[in-house]
Parts: sequence; structure tokens; C-alpha cells
Amino acid sequence: MYDIVANRRDNRLRIDLTGRMNAASIDEAADVAVEEAEQLRDGFDIITDLSGFRPPSPEAAKPIKRAQQHLKEMGVDRVVRVVDEETSEVVVNAFERRSRDVGYRGEQAGSLDEAERMLEQEQIEGYAD
Repeated sequence: MYDIVANRRDNRLRIDLTGRMNAASIDEAADVAVEEAEQLRDGFDIITDLSGFRPPSPEAAKPIKRAQQHLKEMGVDRVVRVVDEETSEVVVNAFERRSRDVGYRGEQAGSLDEAERMLEQEQIEGYAD
């Protein structure tokens, strides 16, 4: 399951992924993420909550990377991924590897509140190369 919302006031995209999603759901979520991001200005940030997400099937990798590429091209600045002790390292590593492949790195936070605080801090160089 997913919930994806663009907040134009904060220029921020919020992506919540939960459970084990099949390839069709991941593909749909990737499209929605790009559509929502179209409402934002260049230099937008993303918070991706992976704390309830379970490793998807291998075929889900392509739509995730496709969305990351589009978001990079659209002008993403910082990406913070919310993870907790239950979040699979497979998920964390897969998201980071694919984002590096398209030209940016993500930061990690232990909660949504922490992610918000991180993005309110001063800009950090090098996340969207």
C-alpha cells in the first residue's frame, strides 16, 4: 500500500510505502510519485517512509529506479528515508543503490518528525549532484 502527497507550501513530496507491494502496485506508486512531484518547484525535498515497507519482488526494482530518475530530472534536492529497527537492510540498500545510480544520495531518519527536522536544517551539499 502507498500514500503519496505533494505539499506545495513546504515544497516537499511525502511517500509512504507499507507492507509488501507487488510489481503492479509499485509501478502505480512510481507514477503517482512523479505526478505529485509535478506540483512542486525545482529544489523540492522528499520524505520516503520505509518503516513499514517489506522487500518487494525483484521486478519492482525497475519502476522504483524509473521514478527516482524522473524525480532527479525534475529537480529533487534532499531525500530523507524514514527507517526503523524493523526496516529490512535489503530495502534500505536497494533504495540507496538505485538513487546513487541516478545521481543522488539519501539521508536516513528514525521517525517522520526527525526527517522533518532534518529538512528544516541548513542545506547539505552533495545530495543531488
